Amino acid sequence: MKSPALLMPIAFLLITNTVQAKTIHISPDIRLGEHDGYGLQLGVKDVMWLDAVFISIGKIEGESTGIYTDSYRKEKVHTYRLGGQYAFDRAEIHKVQLELGLSKYSGRYYNYNNLSKEHYKSDGISYSTSYVYQATDTFGLRAGVEFNFFGPFSTPRVFDTTVNATLGFTLSI
Repeated sequence: MKSPALLMPIAFLLITNTVQAKTIHISPDIRLGEHDGYGLQLGVKDVMWLDAVFISIGKIEGESTGIYTDSYRKEKVHTYRLGGQYAFDRAEIHKVQLELGLSKYSGRYYNYNNLSKEHYKSDGISYSTSYVYQATDTFGLRAGVEFNFFGPFSTPRVFDTTVNATLGFTLSI
């Protein structure tokens, strides 16, 4: 398969066919950091011992100045993760989300001094954790952080890692 995104509908169908879900979990978010982006969680609630099981896809992109002022980078990172949400109090107001999956990096590095252009592509591991404050039965506020790790020396980034904050909300319909 060309993209891990093709695995997401298959995983979602397996989850919904093996369990009886009471409601659907939807959670859009924005991602803030060196580069900005967006994401979406889609899944089912009340599965086994978890409050929600979901798939998460996202994208961050942007341009930044390199180490030296005569260079810059154009970068994109796509993330594909599976995750779960768990309430850690009896009132089920405070919840935590954990996600793990794949990330795909593509970028270009431009250097004006010698007019060079380098292309980078790398696959890596993506991890995210979030805190959810469940304001009502159907609406919650979400804040978290995501990490994307790529192979050593496979990108022009320091430590071959991206870190972003995520802000969003959850809906149960």
